[in-house]
Amino acid sequence: MKSFYRYVSLIAVLAPLSSSAQDANLWAYSCDHFLHGACLRIPSGMSVNYEAPADFGLHRVQVEGREVVLVYEGDAPSRRPADTPADLKLTAPGYQLYAFKVSEGKSVRYDLHVSSAKSEVMPLHLVARTTGAVEQAALAAVLGGFRVCSFKRNRTDQTLVCPRRSMWGQALSEWATGKASAKAPTD
Repeated sequence: MKSFYRYVSLIAVLAPLSSSAQDANLWAYSCDHFLHGACLRIPSGMSVNYEAPADFGLHRVQVEGREVVLVYEGDAPSRRPADTPADLKLTAPGYQLYAFKVSEGKSVRYDLHVSSAKSEVMPLHLVARTTGAVEQAALAAVLGGFRVCSFKRNRTDQTLVCPRRSMWGQALSEWATGKASAKAPTD
């Protein structure tokens, strides 16, 4: 019986460590929330609410009732600033991501615009606002699990195929936290 209690105690001690380790590099784990042409690995303790108010979808990633990031998917996203160079530009076959970070008083606004050369894939616009290191870390965790996907189609079926690992996750996570070492992989 003593060995059983030791085993349970060991699991109780290691369980929080494994979820913390997982959240540190979500780009290495498979997705668990799917969008149209993209997916996310949701960090431990967060949830997603989805609504379709019209011909577009809104995915709200939340933690403890506070919105971490809003993902708009549809044909009419907010336009990216034409006169402002992107802080981060990432590409993948058929996709481009432009990321912008703007200080607004005591908060920072993040705008990520994802577009595809394929007409059947809706553009995405990810929007977030942080006011401190805790919110910034939560955003970095969500962005670390973001990846673009492709569609495989035949006459009767359509399948969303997502990479197991996010090629952009680490760069997005580092960009969100302001790490100078954020090197963006392209293509």
